[in-house]
Amino acid sequence: MSDRSDKKRPSFDAFHVKEGADDKSYFNRVGVAFAHRDGEGHTIQLDSVPVDGRIILRTPKERLEDAREEKPRRRNRDQRDR
Repeated sequence: MSDRSDKKRPSFDAFHVKEGADDKSYFNRVGVAFAHRDGEGHTIQLDSVPVDGRIILRTPKERLEDAREEKPRRRNRDQRDR
């Protein structure tokens, strides 16, 4: 049995991006991409396919940095869905 840390990590995360209200974008992770050993390409593994056919590849580091830069959205008790 191989150790989980021995597994190759993806080079990119694949996302479907949906444009929402107020110019907000919503990222839905749909898969990953792994670099080929020779460095000449990537294999994309998708768990789902977006209806509009548009997939965005981002490095995992970029997504983490983006998430850290955004301020958490908090809603008042009056604004919460009940």
